[in-house]
Amino acid sequence: MPALKAAYLLSLLLVTLQQAASTENSTSLTRHLENSTSLTRHLENSTSLKKPDILRLHEDLFVKSGYHPYIRPIRDLKRPTNVTLDLAMANIINLDEKNQILTAEVWLRMKWTDEFLTWNVSEYGGIETIATQAENIWRPDMFLYHNVNHEFGGWLEDVVMISSNGQVDWKAPAVTMSACLVDVSDFPFDKQKCYLQFGSWNQDGRHVDYFSESEVGDMANLIRNVEWDVPKLSVERHEHNFNGVPYPDVTFTMHMTRRSTFYVINMFLPCALLAFVVGATFYLPPDCGEKISFGVSVLLTLTVFQLVVAQEVPQSESVPTVGLFIIVSLALMTLSLLATTFVMNLGDSGEENHPVPGWARKVFLKYISRALLMGDQSGQNEDELWYRYNAYPSPEHMKNNTIYINRKVDGNSIYSGTERRSRLGLPARPERKSRASPTKLEYLLEIKGAVEEISAYMEKLDTVKNIHNDWKTLATVVDRIFLVLYLVACIIALVVTLLNLRGFMEPEGSHAGDDTS
Repeated sequence: MPALKAAYLLSLLLVTLQQAASTENSTSLTRHLENSTSLTRHLENSTSLKKPDILRLHEDLFVKSGYHPYIRPIRDLKRPTNVTLDLAMANIINLDEKNQILTAEVWLRMKWTDEFLTWNVSEYGGIETIATQAENIWRPDMFLYHNVNHEFGGWLEDVVMISSNGQVDWKAPAVTMSACLVDVSDFPFDKQKCYLQFGSWNQDGRHVDYFSESEVGDMANLIRNVEWDVPKLSVERHEHNFNGVPYPDVTFTMHMTRRSTFYVINMFLPCALLAFVVGATFYLPPDCGEKISFGVSVLLTLTVFQLVVAQEVPQSESVPTVGLFIIVSLALMTLSLLATTFVMNLGDSGEENHPVPGWARKVFLKYISRALLMGDQSGQNEDELWYRYNAYPSPEHMKNNTIYINRKVDGNSIYSGTERRSRLGLPARPERKSRASPTKLEYLLEIKGAVEEISAYMEKLDTVKNIHNDWKTLATVVDRIFLVLYLVACIIALVVTLLNLRGFMEPEGSHAGDDTS
């Protein structure tokens, strides 16, 4: 019996020892697992603390969140994404008037809110703004309407700035070539308006809506152009409906004024001077042979200026005012050549030896010549000149009937004084009785008759000369009348041209104050 008790106690002690050993093993294993888990967590924490906050933020925004650049970044798809536009004009490269194309360097600024790109600043080391490539985020399909640059493939894939509240700031510099309707009616004092219209091409206003940041564009960094001045850059928002669908856009209007100094000095002023120089043809003597050639030379010169103006302006129905002035000047020059031809023919009217009519002598040579400060040019009247002209033989008759003494000592006959005067067309004189011998008397009569005939011939030459001078004087007076009429017509054409130029009376940069308002 004692032996059985001892054996039972020994077996119970062994079982207790085994249970104790198994309990200790399981506890140590549990502790080991717990230590492994804490070590793993410690390693993970140590690894995560070593990664920069910007990398964690980038991974959380673009990798772990499943962000896609082709999905419009808004949680409520019923609302449009509002895009704010602003444009800074950097440089006007060229305005091609003939092809009506504006080439300009612009800096476009766009802002919108991306609701998928937001973060808590405190969880990422205080980072408030990050930069990333534009191709990594969603962008509106913005397009420049009336773009004529076939090589333009879109805006530069540049860096965009993203704020912690999801606001995206994208600045896109580019060189634009857009159509610009040019009106050259007031050339070279013209003002032009060129439009840069931005909007979506596929997405309508229900998905993307556009707004302007301010009412005027930014011209603080505009490079001064040698030909064009930009006093104002206005901004307007428009909304067009196509089949009941709104398509909003933002239009930047460039108000451009041409710097006209170059064209005034090299084109307008020479044309005006040439038009007035033609008046010198009326101041030349009527019998001057260079009157016509001088007028034709100036006419051809002005025609060359007309061709230059035609090359500078585009081919359109609207004719520049300067071109109209040149055309009017050409017409006046043509009329001046016709008037010069008339004056030259008028000056040669004295070849027929007809005196100036009495009415012309009274009107032109007396009153109009006084009005033109030329004095009284009437001189002798028409009846007196006609009497003096018809009272004596003509110069041609004197040349055909030369005075000579045809006396023969051997008894041949000679012309008597009465017969000789009758042959020469002079009135007969009564015969005088003298105590001198017949031979000496005949000699004296012939000498006296010859002197009288020579005197009559000279007087008639003076009469013909006076008639010719009267006609030339009449031509000179008529020439002065045409000169005054031509100058008045040129002045009227010039004044009307300047008054029709809307930009002539306004100084350059007169709208500059509009930008500061």
